[in-house]
Amino acid sequence: MSAFQVTTSWDDGHRLDLRVADLLDQYGLTGTFYIARDYLDERLTEDEIGALARRHEVGAHTLSHPVLTGIDAAAAREEIDGSRRWLQTITGTPVTAFCYPRGETNSTVRQMVAEAGFEVARIVTQYRLDTGDDPFLLPTTLHVYPFPFRPVRSWRARFQPLQRALPHWLRLGLPLTALRDWSTLATTLLERAARNSGVWHLWGHSWEIERYGMWDELEQVLAAVRHYPQARPVTNSQLVREKRPAKP
Repeated sequence: MSAFQVTTSWDDGHRLDLRVADLLDQYGLTGTFYIARDYLDERLTEDEIGALARRHEVGAHTLSHPVLTGIDAAAAREEIDGSRRWLQTITGTPVTAFCYPRGETNSTVRQMVAEAGFEVARIVTQYRLDTGDDPFLLPTTLHVYPFPFRPVRSWRARFQPLQRALPHWLRLGLPLTALRDWSTLATTLLERAARNSGVWHLWGHSWEIERYGMWDELEQVLAAVRHYPQARPVTNSQLVREKRPAKP
């Protein structure tokens, strides 16, 4: 099999991101950690952010985590530009990756992100094994989240993960057994990315992994990458840079 790329990204900047970083280090993988300054009470300290940036990529996630399409242009620009300035002051290095809160964007917000100096911006679209056509609309492969059912009382909401997966299951031609549980789906998509020399992009929130007790499942999936010696761990920014057409 030809080489394929493995990337992971983690949103919000919760202190449990350090546990994720330790797991990534343990299995020779890398992550992009998108941090919002004024969103979580248990956010990483600035010293922890600086230390994390020496191990993995740190990306911006706005200052206060608003839905950027729901605020005025001046406020959105400050959220975007200000988050980059803040992180660059902490890390002492250029911050080139951005993640839209809740994945919400439009052409105006996208342009602001590009003008701020970022090279890549991630959304929350799942079930993709490629980078897409626009570096400011970078899709993902799979969210670390309970599957096939959500642990909620509403029956309609409980089935949402499975309902959202089914169209992609058909498109990707996955075996029915892939829908058994989250770790099976994740490793099936990993195998498919390896087979097609594609991209496997895992993303999530460390606080959500804790809430749903998914640490063991996550470690099991990260360990599975070891079965693919052709897997190339990259950050989100590296992923986009490597996919750019070569200059003539």
